[in-house]
Amino acid sequence: MKYIFTYLLFFLIVATSNVFAQNDTVKELNPDHFNRIVQLNPDVVLIDIRSKKEFKKAHIANAHLAPSSKELYHLIDSLGTSKVYLLYCKYGERSIDAGKMIYEKYKIKVCSLQGGLDAWFESGLGL
Repeated sequence: MKYIFTYLLFFLIVATSNVFAQNDTVKELNPDHFNRIVQLNPDVVLIDIRSKKEFKKAHIANAHLAPSSKELYHLIDSLGTSKVYLLYCKYGERSIDAGKMIYEKYKIKVCSLQGGLDAWFESGLGL
């Protein structure tokens, strides 16, 4: 029941938010929205699109690192397409590009952290 509520809440948040990227394949979420979904959905998969060096400096707790398309596809292949994927990078652009790639290959929509990790920090959210 908890999972049904969490998924329902996620889809209500996503459905009522009017922040789709230009081609409607990647939903951009502001840091508070993004964090709320991370907190409410234990099955969410966080993916950091930045380099290994950037990841080592700082990353959101429990994030997976996927700095290349090969690693990104391998991660999704191993976890499946029924998960909720939240992507982020430093500024928000690489994660949108990665989300478009995911859509092209798997036909699943993903969410991206609007403004990236910089916006996350500016919002006062921690790691």
